[in-house]
Amino acid sequence: MPQVPPETLTPFVFSDPAGKRWPRLRLILLIAGVLLFLGTVLFVQTLFVAPQMRVPFSLRQLKGQLKALQKENPAGQFSPTSLLWQKFGQARQAAKKLVVPTPAPPARPRKKSLNSEVRLAFYTNGDSYSYASLQQHAGQITHLCPEWMTVINGMGDLQIDADPRLPKLAASKGIALMPLLTNLVGDAWQPEAIENLAHGPQNRQERFINNVLAVLRNVKAAGVVVDWEQIDPAYKQDIAGLIDKFADALHYDDKELWLCVQPGQELDYIDFENLSDNVDRFVAMLFDETSDIDSPGPLGSRSWFEGWLHVLLEDSDTKRWIIALGSYGYDWTIGEKKAELITFPEAMSRANNAEVDGAEIKGPSYNPYFYFEDGDKEHAVWFLDVVTFLNELREVRDQKAGGFALYRLGSEDPAIWDALSVPRDFKIDKQTRQSLEVLEGTDTITDVGDGEIVTVDESRSDGRRNLAVDSEGYLTGKYVKFPEFPTLYHQGAGGEHQVAITFDDGPDPRWTPKILDILKAANVKAAFFLVGVNAERYPGLVRRIVNEGHEIGNHTYYHPNLALCWPEHVRLELNATQLLLETITGRATTLFRPPYAADTDPSQVSELAPLQIAQELNYLVVLESIDPQDWAKPGADIILQRVKQQRRDGSIILLHDAGGDRSQTVAALPRILDWLHTRGDTIVAVSTLLGTTRDALMPPLAERGQLMTRIVSNTGFRIYHATEEFLWAFMIVATALVVGRTLVVIWLASRFRRKAKADFAEPISVVIAAYNEGKVIAETLRALLTSDYKGEIEVIVVDDGSRDETASEVKQAARVDPRIRLLQQENRGKARALQRGLAAVHHAVVVFIDADTQCQRDTLPRLLGPFADERIGAVSGHAKVGNLRTFIARCQALEYTCGFNLDRRAYNRWNCITVVPGAISAIRKDAIDQAGGLSLQTLAEDTDLTLSLHKHQQRIVYVPDAIAWTEAPESVRTLARQRFRWAYGTLQCLWKHRDMVFNWNYRALGWFSLPSIWFFQIILVAVTPMVDLFLLASLPFGAWREVMPFVITFLAMDVILATLACILEHEPIVRAWRILPMRLIYRPMLSYCIWKAILRAVKGAWVSWGKLERTASVPVRA
Repeated sequence: MPQVPPETLTPFVFSDPAGKRWPRLRLILLIAGVLLFLGTVLFVQTLFVAPQMRVPFSLRQLKGQLKALQKENPAGQFSPTSLLWQKFGQARQAAKKLVVPTPAPPARPRKKSLNSEVRLAFYTNGDSYSYASLQQHAGQITHLCPEWMTVINGMGDLQIDADPRLPKLAASKGIALMPLLTNLVGDAWQPEAIENLAHGPQNRQERFINNVLAVLRNVKAAGVVVDWEQIDPAYKQDIAGLIDKFADALHYDDKELWLCVQPGQELDYIDFENLSDNVDRFVAMLFDETSDIDSPGPLGSRSWFEGWLHVLLEDSDTKRWIIALGSYGYDWTIGEKKAELITFPEAMSRANNAEVDGAEIKGPSYNPYFYFEDGDKEHAVWFLDVVTFLNELREVRDQKAGGFALYRLGSEDPAIWDALSVPRDFKIDKQTRQSLEVLEGTDTITDVGDGEIVTVDESRSDGRRNLAVDSEGYLTGKYVKFPEFPTLYHQGAGGEHQVAITFDDGPDPRWTPKILDILKAANVKAAFFLVGVNAERYPGLVRRIVNEGHEIGNHTYYHPNLALCWPEHVRLELNATQLLLETITGRATTLFRPPYAADTDPSQVSELAPLQIAQELNYLVVLESIDPQDWAKPGADIILQRVKQQRRDGSIILLHDAGGDRSQTVAALPRILDWLHTRGDTIVAVSTLLGTTRDALMPPLAERGQLMTRIVSNTGFRIYHATEEFLWAFMIVATALVVGRTLVVIWLASRFRRKAKADFAEPISVVIAAYNEGKVIAETLRALLTSDYKGEIEVIVVDDGSRDETASEVKQAARVDPRIRLLQQENRGKARALQRGLAAVHHAVVVFIDADTQCQRDTLPRLLGPFADERIGAVSGHAKVGNLRTFIARCQALEYTCGFNLDRRAYNRWNCITVVPGAISAIRKDAIDQAGGLSLQTLAEDTDLTLSLHKHQQRIVYVPDAIAWTEAPESVRTLARQRFRWAYGTLQCLWKHRDMVFNWNYRALGWFSLPSIWFFQIILVAVTPMVDLFLLASLPFGAWREVMPFVITFLAMDVILATLACILEHEPIVRAWRILPMRLIYRPMLSYCIWKAILRAVKGAWVSWGKLERTASVPVRA
């Protein structure tokens, strides 16, 4: 209905005749809004402006610490093993002279050796660069040897570490898979395991062989490569016997056995004479001339390599020998016990960072090297590159060996792959020379230094080396410029017996206090890397950590995977957490650890980005090398065992004090502390590892400095925390109430029983209020008057000042059928039109129908049947949407089915129906009079009247078979206008009848129906925007994992109710799924309508009825 002139208004619910309420409230809201806006701007500014922190200069300037040393290799500096090949050759010749000729044993079945060159590549599990190199160069190798199997004890038990990606990749590229079988456990060789196995009973050996065969069959391997080292020569015959049995079993299974041969004293345990007939290939490991525990020297000098090559191949079937060539390096810290194994790119990176002025590859060793200083420590680096590789490969091919092996994928000089076709005389074509001489600064990440505290340098640039051939025909080279790679600079290794313990993800009120108690009892200080959201919830625990002398670090606010985040997101995570920790503790922290250990061992430049951002914000990135993965809850024993196994890898232990059940961590911690003390380790703080102080890493904030920032951030975080806690609590309560209400509605609706059809044929009056209904009124009247109802029908149409042909249509129908009466009035609104119609009725039962509603022939008989029971005061019919032309209309059809009508089915049993709809309903006239008639105080006159009927103890029932078809809005705009009017009218009715809520006099109505409207239709819908914003804001921060269960529960309840409604209404169940896209439209629209209604209510403004333009699109139904 259209707007009614204000002077004719009756005082309505929320009206403010004096007009003073809104100006006063508006002033208050304006002041509060301005303050809130300014506070929000200041708070957000503090989040995006990085806190001013200073890291000690010595901890930031790592790159400049490397200085080149011009140091020549002393003459004759070769490994003591350099001449062992000569001794071995002499001993071999002497042994042959003593051998008495005997008939040769029958030849054993063995796979035939291929005539083509074997190109074997060693592969390291867990090395992303090894896999990347394999993917790139798989087409250039014939065999692949991954480190997969280890004999761990004398019983022959195996430790399997397989890479599941390799079998498929090898098969697709036609590569023969040859897994490596070693006796290397961790960093230590276990000769006793092989010796005891070889000397043990036959059934033990058979079990071992069968276990290996099972692994090989599972991955469709072509055979196995055996690398057993440090074996006592006294077991020579036992080892030969075991290998013979092993080879026989492999050959029977059509697989090969290759045996690694280490030059030097390792050869003493290999019985070449007995094994030569059964081992398919020998793999000579001709590298590591100078091992990591020797003094610095060449890794494969010319004389050493060629000497061993000639001795091993002498008087042998050379095609059965595969020669392994190295491509890696060692970095010796002069004065320390062991060198660091490095890759070719890492050697280049260290030379570049130290600004080494060239390095030559020339005789006599033909191995490149350089020296540099790192602070006060002198370093020597020897490495093998494409020049050494080509010199060695030429010799291998000259000796007609069966092929070569590359040790290893991922550490090699990339130019090797372009050098495989270089001719023997080293006459290199221009294109190949370019690829060999230009050293491309790729995205390969290199490491410099020791320790788990890192800084990042993402710089990269190309280098160059010049190649030449010397007078002896060997390839030589000189590095003119070293390439630059992205580099991680490491520090904080500490002393040999210093170790730090760190905890991630806290604080947690259940586990952190227990861990703090354990540390306090042991007088140990640790570092806690705190998640901002947890610190915000438990600030007292944060203060306790700091007050007890521990260090704290930044672990982001919401614990996202930073490698997947935008740079601004990373900064926001770090700044918000830093600001919060400063607010709680009065200290800053320069320590940061990325979540998920995602960037602990980065292999892609994109993974360096978060570390680079943290470094720009003046953080020190603290990684870890001892990770027992306690988060996976493997058990306290396993946690301790993993710490023991990994202790040699570094000096920082990673544990967790939050993020789940940490009882196993709490149980393991005292045992870890005891074991470390027993081992002779001292547990120190991270600052001690860095050689600085706790205050340097966690500087106290100045008392007067940035006072306003601290006040703003403190207040902002308190408000944010309170808001977040409210939203979490609201979601939990709302979810519980939604689930509870759903279960109740399902139970009640499923118990709804249609009553037996009763005969009722008393005279009735039908009242219709009409305004501009000319398109539909005639069909509405036709449907009414052709009803099967047997009693007398009086139809009163009240024309509320229509400006179309409504009145003429009614007059024309009245001339045909005298049961129709037309009353006309000036436009005064629907409620006044209905009042006038009620005043004119002559019968005891009044039927209300909207002017656009079409009844079926059986609608009135079914609707009026319950009045046979004198206790029934009102009956609700079943309104359905008839115009299903648009998606919006179809959504409303589902809403009518699963919302309005399903609720009425459920509420019918408890007599708590809240709305007898004006679209199709019937009420006794005396019940209306007793309830005070139709009120003009609200826009929802049907809801108002229904609640008034309940106050007078009228029984209201629902008849689902009394179906009437109504026309619904077909666009979002018209739907929003209608729902605003409904929302405002409902709010008026709820306020007017608020005394009924939680009132025992009204039972289910007061304790279930009306509270449901207040919560689910008003409060929940009003708070929805805040929840939605919270959900959207949580998506980039990773909190969506916690929010999604609530969202899924809400949607699941919607789908369940919609499915039940469709079943009860005998409609296709597939329509129930329309509830999901429907929510995307309804949620924001209904929230807008509710807030608009609340605002109008607060203002005390009058709201007009509004008019839905009719389309006459409801099909005519008989």
